Amino acid sequence: MAKTDNITRYTCDRCGESAYLQQGAAAAGDWREVERFDQYGSKASRLLCKGCTDEYKKLAAQHDAAFQQFMAATTTAKEQ
Repeated sequence: MAKTDNITRYTCDRCGESAYLQQGAAAAGDWREVERFDQYGSKASRLLCKGCTDEYKKLAAQHDAAFQQFMAATTTAKEQ
């Protein structure tokens, strides 16, 4: 029986996809740990597979745009 050392199990916190990858494997680059702060300032870290990371990036872009609108509205209100 063969033995492989330095294996890490990755499990997506969103969809549950799982993979066993050897240390330094190119496929490990497909996994991302994302961090988010909620409205109370609490930080949450989540591990996402490539598919969920792609979806998260779309969601984050929407949140970024909403935040920019929020900041612009506040600035405009003070100027009037």
